[in-house]
Amino acid sequence: MISEHKAIRDYTSYSYEIDHNPYQIHSYNEKGHNGKVIVFPVFHYEGDKQYFDLLNPLLKQDYHIVTIKFINKGDRVLFFNYYANIFTRILNFIFKEEIIKEQEEFIVMGFGVGALLSSYLQNSSYNEKIKKMILISPLNKYKDEYMISHDIFKFKIPTYIFFGQLDKVVNVESRYAMFEKGHLNKNVKFFSYPITGHFLYYEHKLSRDLEESYRENFYDLILGESSRYKTSYLPDEIEYNELFFSHLNSALLDKPLPKRIGLLTDVFPLFTNGVSTVVNLLQKELTKLGYETYIIALWDKNVNIGQLPKEYIPVFGSPARLIKGHKELHLLKSFSFQRNAKMLSIFGFDYLHLHTEYSMSQTALMLAKYTGIKMVYTYHTLWKLYYEHQFGKLVGDVTHAAAKELFFNRVYKECPLIIVPSYKSYEILKEEAGSKDIRILPSAINIERFKVTKDDYPQINELIKKYDLKDKHVLGYVGRVSMEKNIFETLEYISRIKSEIHNLVFMIVGVGDAIKAIKKEIKRLDIEDNVIFVGQVDNDKLKYYYSLFDVFVTASNFETQGLTYFEAATTGTLILAKNDKALEGIFKDGVNAYIYQDFDQWVNRIEKALFEDNHKIVNEAKNTMKQYAPEKWANTMLSYYQELNDKKE
Repeated sequence: MISEHKAIRDYTSYSYEIDHNPYQIHSYNEKGHNGKVIVFPVFHYEGDKQYFDLLNPLLKQDYHIVTIKFINKGDRVLFFNYYANIFTRILNFIFKEEIIKEQEEFIVMGFGVGALLSSYLQNSSYNEKIKKMILISPLNKYKDEYMISHDIFKFKIPTYIFFGQLDKVVNVESRYAMFEKGHLNKNVKFFSYPITGHFLYYEHKLSRDLEESYRENFYDLILGESSRYKTSYLPDEIEYNELFFSHLNSALLDKPLPKRIGLLTDVFPLFTNGVSTVVNLLQKELTKLGYETYIIALWDKNVNIGQLPKEYIPVFGSPARLIKGHKELHLLKSFSFQRNAKMLSIFGFDYLHLHTEYSMSQTALMLAKYTGIKMVYTYHTLWKLYYEHQFGKLVGDVTHAAAKELFFNRVYKECPLIIVPSYKSYEILKEEAGSKDIRILPSAINIERFKVTKDDYPQINELIKKYDLKDKHVLGYVGRVSMEKNIFETLEYISRIKSEIHNLVFMIVGVGDAIKAIKKEIKRLDIEDNVIFVGQVDNDKLKYYYSLFDVFVTASNFETQGLTYFEAATTGTLILAKNDKALEGIFKDGVNAYIYQDFDQWVNRIEKALFEDNHKIVNEAKNTMKQYAPEKWANTMLSYYQELNDKKE
């Protein structure tokens, strides 16, 4: 059987008997190794077999690995101290027989019950021999494994604890108890990785690819034919394991690990709006800078979790689709603030950045408290104006006051640094938040994503045919279709000039709660032939639609910064926008955009936009966008995180 597994080098098997019970010892790669020996206790019981794909990558890196297989029939809970004593006696045998040489660097690595047995060595005669200890997923469904947390604050051996599966296995408070005690000990470092899913509610089954790799990598030989790896909960995406192995190897070689950043938001991961655009771009840019960056977002379990990108850590919430203005947004709510915060604390974040004031803000504030991280908060939405548009001035003011009392004020108070994207936002928040450290940092634009090249022309031409736009004057809007965006004004202006400008159409790209009302208004204005509803468009296809427009038109006074204006400018689309404080210092009338205040100015700018040469204005807008390169923006954001947190180290 051994000859079938050529990946194993210098394989030797030993059988050692204690109290009439046999224990199997396998020694791999005894010759030609890198001077490091990993002692790997395998407690062979019936249950989920996780992390057994550890061994092959370690062998490929020339570690000498010694596995100790404990065989029992489910009595481990009752007789843990007995097996811990057995482990020590087996080590005596290993050293006596010189299976491990004196000159080898001694590392102990255990998972599950093996992690518990390994931790027992902290107080044994071997604690001076062991250079480091790696405990993987040390808590699962068995109560005895909580014992690791009892003495974790006393650990003297450098110990790396890797948490794996976080769902439906163990009470989260028990995991947090270990983290809470252990993080006070400088010898203990915690890591949590998506090796069995970093999703808080996770039920992936073993993929065929991984199952095949199990067969190839001699698992039957190591674990015996009764191994039940086929029922293991492992991700379909093998790159998750690659990330874990990368960090495991860093721990083995004492290499510094990248810091980890959590970006918290309520926005459903698959929904496209201004907040999700900013958060997604920030995640990508911080990752480019060498930081492990995750988006912690609410998730509706009715949506297939396999659709979510791996950089998301979804927190289960329940749909709140009845909230006015968020029907298509699928805004989610979660009231398990404490539970979620404790769960997330195990991920070992170094920096936290909050992008919401509602459900996830309460989890975020608790998470910051548990971990001691000083959290940065970005103010994205002008809530006072939003509620006024949604409910009218009287009801809107009451709703806003209630939201401030329940949510906003606590965020303002407990986040030491607040970021706003424009001076307009600064003025509004300064009035609401008082004497806080508020800094203006305009959000970036992903210039590469919106740059139009010759390769994009076929897709653009297809859309021209699809919507019959040839020889037509096309005005366009991109964004959330809601009342506060003031689309009604644009519709009215179009109705007043449609007889003067023939072949004029207005494309609306986006979804929102105001679509029904807008369609009713279009019918009343008799401009049904002039308006095209596109619906929601994937981010990577937005530039094609901007390219269809002769003019990007918006009447909104609700913007904190106006990211869609930035997108239009980057694609080379002329901008016609209503005058707003959010545009000050960025867009100037007749220089890099057209700005209007009333109908007469709008008509004047439309005529120029459609019938004059505007290449100079378009090019100047493109040049303006270079100031908002994502690299500089992400580096500035990172400097804020470091300013708040790194001085405590």
